[in-house]
Amino acid sequence: MSRRVANIVGVALLVAAAVIGGFAYWMSADDTPHRPDFTLADLEGQPHSIADYDGQVVVLNFWASWCKPCREEVPMLIDAQREYGEQGFQIIGIAVDTPDAAREFANAYDINYPVLADATEGARIQDRYTAQDAPAGVLPFTAIVDRDGRVVERIAGALDHARLSDIVQPLLEKSASATKD
Repeated sequence: MSRRVANIVGVALLVAAAVIGGFAYWMSADDTPHRPDFTLADLEGQPHSIADYDGQVVVLNFWASWCKPCREEVPMLIDAQREYGEQGFQIIGIAVDTPDAAREFANAYDINYPVLADATEGARIQDRYTAQDAPAGVLPFTAIVDRDGRVVERIAGALDHARLSDIVQPLLEKSASATKD
């Protein structure tokens, strides 16, 4: 075999290996998006990064004090935090509202999970968590992140306890069984 033919065969084999490897990677790749990073201050001015909650099942709930469905949803979220909190579950409320309005709201409802507030930055973060084919700016809006940091669910509009439990319980059970093995 001539040197030229050997080079052509070698290049063809490399290209074939790259194509096969790329296809295998594409077929095995997890298409669940990783959670976008952000840092936002809570009602006391302390910064919270989403990375602070790595390893937990996180429910990001975007809301505003003037939003009636948000007000109706908050008591359920308080109960869910109480119910699942010790299992590595964390709700984070992100108020797309002024810190003063969010503080008044949080105090009135005695919210038992972190509340982060910034009308402009909260809306930007919500946009980063909203699916590209979903309407922007819907409140309430909830994104659920598994322990591996993947956004596994996005819910535009009010969420009820049954639906939240249906999503969260398998994530908590999966994590619990993985740590037992």
